[in-house]
Amino acid sequence: MSRRNLGVECVLVCIGLFALVAVLQAVPNAGRFGRMAHALLPVVWIGVPWLLLHGRHESFQASGLHLNDLARSLWTGIIVSLLVLVPYFLLFAFWFGRPAESGSGDVAIGRWLNMSLYQFVAIAFPEEFFFRGYLHSRLNQIFGTPLRLLGASVGAGLVITAGVFMLFHLLLSVNLWNVGIFFPALIFGWLRDRTGSIAAPTLFHALSNIALFTIQGNF
Repeated sequence: MSRRNLGVECVLVCIGLFALVAVLQAVPNAGRFGRMAHALLPVVWIGVPWLLLHGRHESFQASGLHLNDLARSLWTGIIVSLLVLVPYFLLFAFWFGRPAESGSGDVAIGRWLNMSLYQFVAIAFPEEFFFRGYLHSRLNQIFGTPLRLLGASVGAGLVITAGVFMLFHLLLSVNLWNVGIFFPALIFGWLRDRTGSIAAPTLFHALSNIALFTIQGNF
């Protein structure tokens, strides 16, 4: 496909998904129908790029959707998580204080494990599949990756994808916290370009959310 056609595809896909998220936000998250409707979104994050790539017989590997060199990707994700998340959330905990109690003993552990699994399976992986696997890769095809940043070849796709990621979160709730999501999204994108895979950004994304909800006592 030409770069122009790739650009048109990205715009149409993002507009369509933006509209879908807006509709889902209007559906109360209660009852069987509400739960089913909101459970649809992770499927869409994965299904739309899969259908586009599979339908055109395009390489999933070129979009970072593979398990090649998985150990190196995960180690990169772990190292970046330690370097970024540990000092950030230590400062966060110092500033905002201790979280509220979330139960005790096995109940709290069970809730925390459920929350952690949910963040990996239903949030981080589907979102990274779309944003860093599909959109980021498409934009790299369009704009190229002419710059070097800490060992990664990056381009305009890094910033644009982070901006789109932020806009989708602002659709969920307009607040400064969701504006700030732009900055970790830059790290997600850098990890994708540095490792050539969505494994590292998925790990960092999940650990970021898990750390936040743990510090907040929100599980």
